Amino acid sequence: MARKDSVSSIPTPSIEARPRRRSTLKDVARLAGVSPMTVSNVVNGTLRGYNEETRDRVLAAVERANYRPDIAARSLRTDRRMAVGMLVVQTGRRFLADPYITSLLDGLCAGLNQRGYSLVLQGLHVDELATASLVQQLQTDGLCVLMSGNFMANTAFRATLKAMRQPIVMFQQPQPDPDGDICSLRQDDFDGGRVVCEHLVQRGARHLVAVVPELDWPAMSARVAGAHHFIETSGARTKMTVLTSSDESAAATQGAVEGFMASDARFDAIFAGNDQMAIAVHRLLTRRQVRIPEDVMLAGFNGLDFIDYFGTRLTTVRSPAFELGQLGAYHMVKRIETGGFDSRAITLPTELMTGTTT
Repeated sequence: MARKDSVSSIPTPSIEARPRRRSTLKDVARLAGVSPMTVSNVVNGTLRGYNEETRDRVLAAVERANYRPDIAARSLRTDRRMAVGMLVVQTGRRFLADPYITSLLDGLCAGLNQRGYSLVLQGLHVDELATASLVQQLQTDGLCVLMSGNFMANTAFRATLKAMRQPIVMFQQPQPDPDGDICSLRQDDFDGGRVVCEHLVQRGARHLVAVVPELDWPAMSARVAGAHHFIETSGARTKMTVLTSSDESAAATQGAVEGFMASDARFDAIFAGNDQMAIAVHRLLTRRQVRIPEDVMLAGFNGLDFIDYFGTRLTTVRSPAFELGQLGAYHMVKRIETGGFDSRAITLPTELMTGTTT
């Protein structure tokens, strides 16, 4: 009897509680008063020739119908995985520690999400390239790559990537690849270095110190080269010393500058390879009671959002990291869906942001 009562006490789902049928493109099209093809174009981000009113009507119908694209079905239909890989290759092992990298990835994710693609991220040490799962297992429709390392190592890795026969977007490589299914996207670090050096010289700098990490990073090298170029071609009576730290950490940066100061070297301006290093230098100079900018001017590089938390408005060069990521998503998806890159090499400008440290 007790058993019967326990069984009878289990509620029977009502008809209203049963799951509703999954909404389809046709359902959305009927609600919006457009064709299923129009709905597909709007949802997939391939909108061409439709006005904003049509787009808004379709998106409202998508929300009303609670429509969710069937990614698995789309993959079977198009022979695509609807995923793009991202390899971050470093000589260290903290792949997302750099705010520049996270900002670039933020833009890449936003651009891919908008177009219905997901991102598969893998951080690699340079010694692990041969065994990288993204390289070996081909789980994606294309690969984006951001890597540090010397020119020879990068050249060898590009050869490995070409052999995969997947479209590739390379971020922040100094020279576009002349062949292969590769698009190179970078920012103008050379001009950024030139402009910040010009600014410091115009403010009276006569002995400029550039402090950069030993890490072989093409962007850092380009920034220093741009500063050198301005001094050599402008006729400025400014001496430039390049100071290297073991890495870009605060301790290493401050240690390198402290060692330089201990040698009784005279300097009136410091150009740090990025803003993290510039903030570390600022703290060291403040601790040493060196006035900024009266005694020593200070500039950084990248101008990312995190410097707003720094109490002093730092002179820096704005890097379009987020925009670079968005651009990578656009060109990768365009290549996947049309079979070719619109452009093989694109360079975005950088911009001087003058603060109170110069």
